[in-house]
Amino acid sequence: MDKKKDYDGPLYAPWWKVEKGRKRFQEWLNERRRNVSNYLIIEENLPKKDVDCIYRLIDRFGDWEDGNVTYTGEKENKVNQQLRINDDVKRQLSDIVFTQVDNKNEFYIFTAAKSSELPMVTRTSVGGYYRPHHDNPDLGDYSTTIFLNDDYEGGELCLWFDGKEKKFKLPAGSSVTYRTGTPHRVNEVTKGHRDVIVFWTRTKIKDPFMMDLYRGLSHALDNIDEPKYHTLYDTSTCPHFIIKSLKHSILRKSTN
Repeated sequence: MDKKKDYDGPLYAPWWKVEKGRKRFQEWLNERRRNVSNYLIIEENLPKKDVDCIYRLIDRFGDWEDGNVTYTGEKENKVNQQLRINDDVKRQLSDIVFTQVDNKNEFYIFTAAKSSELPMVTRTSVGGYYRPHHDNPDLGDYSTTIFLNDDYEGGELCLWFDGKEKKFKLPAGSSVTYRTGTPHRVNEVTKGHRDVIVFWTRTKIKDPFMMDLYRGLSHALDNIDEPKYHTLYDTSTCPHFIIKSLKHSILRKSTN
């Protein structure tokens, strides 16, 4: 007795359907690669209690000064303020930020972080803006903006990716990370004021190709359960162990 076939259609799809499907898949894959490699959004990178704590530090210990004080470019390129605080408050602020950031696996995968600069708080009030620019390459390899509030109008962070401008205005506590060499600007604030934390991160992996491999292996590991190993032979045949070893090899090669 013949078994009933689950599928009564042709064994092979017509060539034009195969090509169409392959093209769509390639377009999807290219878009995903662009999004993955260009920027990382972490929602609620800082929970509300941490944002509130930062505002208490600002209100109690901080003074606002002209953002051009530490800026080496043309003065008319930006109109904003930056927070002036003493070293002890800087450490408190840094502890709040990096206690959260260091626990975000996706941030480490995206940046292969080696170290980060102390965070800076900036405020852009009505009429303030930041014209197109690059961040100073001496600061690091990746730039991160954490939005402290969202009750303002205008003030979008605009980044230039693949010949297009992409705008970001995220909920309070959320962050966006991108390569430091990315051209960007901040739209004029038209109502309220825009408060953000910015910091820069140095990476362990400078080579873009090796970084793509590192991220790909990391994402693969996220989708494979790690078993318990009883013998060395178990490790030699386990995909999770092999991929993890390759990932570590990339880090060792990049840091030597």
